[in-house]
Parts: sequence; C-alpha cells; structure tokens
Amino acid sequence: MKQRISILLVLLLLLTMPVASASCVEVTEMRMEFQEEDAVFTVYYDIEILPKIYIMAFGGANIVPEVEAQFASFDKDDVTIERLDYERAVVVVKNVSYYNKGYYFHNPHKLGITIKKLVVDPPDSLPRIYLNTNVTPSLYYKDGPELNNTLPPHNSILADF
Repeated sequence: MKQRISILLVLLLLLTMPVASASCVEVTEMRMEFQEEDAVFTVYYDIEILPKIYIMAFGGANIVPEVEAQFASFDKDDVTIERLDYERAVVVVKNVSYYNKGYYFHNPHKLGITIKKLVVDPPDSLPRIYLNTNVTPSLYYKDGPELNNTLPPHNSILADF
C-alpha cells in the first residue's frame, strides 16, 4: 500500500512539473563569442531541484522555451540551440554581424531579460564584461583565422528535443 501511494505521489509530481517549471531557469551568466557573422552564446543558469529531476526523467524540452526567450529579438530561423544540459545551453545565432573591408561589425541586439553578467569575447581582443545589461554591445572585430571553431567543446548533453 505504501509503495502504491509513493508511486502515485511521484506520478502526480511528474504530471504537475510542466506547470511548475515556468520560470524555473535563472540565468546567471551569458558568454558571447563570434564565428564570422554568427555569434555563439553560452548561457549559464541554475535550475531548481524539482524541475531538474523532471528534466532528468523526460529530457530538456521543457526549458527550451525559457532559453529561446532570451533570443526573442533575433530572427527565430537564425537561432539554434546546439547543446543543452543542466547548467548551460549553447545557442548559435546566425547573422548577428556583417562584414565590410576586413572587419565584422556587430550592432546592439536586445536580449530577453537583464543578464547579471554578459561576457563578450571578440576574437581579436580580450573579453569584455558587462554587468546587469539587456543588450549586446556595439563592436567590431577583425577578420582572421582565429574566428574558426569557437563553438565551446564542453562535454554537455546534445539537445534531444
């Protein structure tokens, strides 16, 4: 009898988790790196324990909308979640910069929320840190071989949604 009650409680918990998971992702930091015209964002976040259990059981599709909401100002067809795990997501956004005479120019883009810490890492200079911002900075960077292969090689779970 106790076993049946525990199974029912777990099932009830799992059925209510999609509703309870709204706003379960707290973005702590975002890193922005460039790959020619594209940007690679690594979004670091904390997830509450119950939604984390749900994600372990059923996959990360539930937090995808919360991650995508950070990039609502970009063209939806240009945003791709490359990797997703319990601590971070790697998102590639196409065409955030444009090329002209040996330089790439990046105009500011609004983000979905205010980010506590945004680290912008241009390929031709040191990383820049922006605190409590909701927009990417205006900047330019040189064209060169150092722009290739900037997708972080983290051992994270591939997006499975």
